[in-house]
Amino acid sequence: MNRLTAIAVAALFLSPVVVAADWFGQPPGAALEPIGIEEVLADPDQWLEKPVALSGRMTDVCTNKGCWAVFESGGEMLRIVARDHGFAIPEDARGPAVAHGVLERRELSPEAAEHMVEEDGADAALLDDPVEYRLVADGVRLQP
Repeated sequence: MNRLTAIAVAALFLSPVVVAADWFGQPPGAALEPIGIEEVLADPDQWLEKPVALSGRMTDVCTNKGCWAVFESGGEMLRIVARDHGFAIPEDARGPAVAHGVLERRELSPEAAEHMVEEDGADAALLDDPVEYRLVADGVRLQP
């Protein structure tokens, strides 16, 4: 095999790895235009159980298993959770990011709401209205 062929073969095999390497989890299967969290939370019921891509600033990540992150955009915050713990987000990941998945609404027990406020830094208003909207994500990508 000559040098040019070897380079072409290496590029062919390495290209998918390079493209997918910037995603934690899976890249989206279809082109989804990312929207801000504030837009989704303005009318969350409109977005429930539909594929969506969200853009925001990753401000916090689970330090135990990297199974969730918090995104902030326009003064609103939303928890991003890895679907079925299928991928991990590095605990030091911060900054602009995009996540894709499905928005869900969860009723929380008083104990779960208290844990989220005390341990995870959630807004104390969660204790009065223990409902969480979160993105069950198939993938998360840090933006440059």
